[in-house]
Amino acid sequence: MQPRLMIHQKLTAFVNKYQIITPNPDNTPGALVALAQQKRFAFKEKVMFYTDEKRDKLAFTFRAEKVMDIHGRFFVEDANGKMLGMFKKEFAKSLLNSTWKMLDANGNEMLLVRESNQALAILRRFAGEIPLIGGIAELVLLFFKYHFVFVDLTTQQTVGMYHKTTLLRDNYALELDEATWNR
Repeated sequence: MQPRLMIHQKLTAFVNKYQIITPNPDNTPGALVALAQQKRFAFKEKVMFYTDEKRDKLAFTFRAEKVMDIHGRFFVEDANGKMLGMFKKEFAKSLLNSTWKMLDANGNEMLLVRESNQALAILRRFAGEIPLIGGIAELVLLFFKYHFVFVDLTTQQTVGMYHKTTLLRDNYALELDEATWNR
């Protein structure tokens, strides 16, 4: 699988900022595809992705279906509001291991996306609750990179991965096989 997109996330006090970049053949950052700012603590989330740093031309959006829904379903739409697809959180599975489903524009389930390391997922959620060493455990876990795998729901084959590429900064790569990327 080859990297299809690079995602650089910058955390600030009031917004999360994202840059989505296409990689060059040598996997160095290439052209900017989209840029977004996500407000924190929004009641009904909507994130707008723009085509450049000026943020004057909309590329696409994703928005929550409902206000503060734990079974969150999000709609992905192009600049004209046409539905491109959806993704939804699998709440019960996500209690131990973050799990999402990606759907096409008609609501047909296509991909399952989940954390690839079950033990690390559980430790990240509960290590802080361990008496005396919880704080240290949480600090140590910050240095572990965590990854998500994409599983085709028709074939049950792993078709991609979303993984952190740096230790301290929030930089990620999305890798997908050719057939999944084309879908």
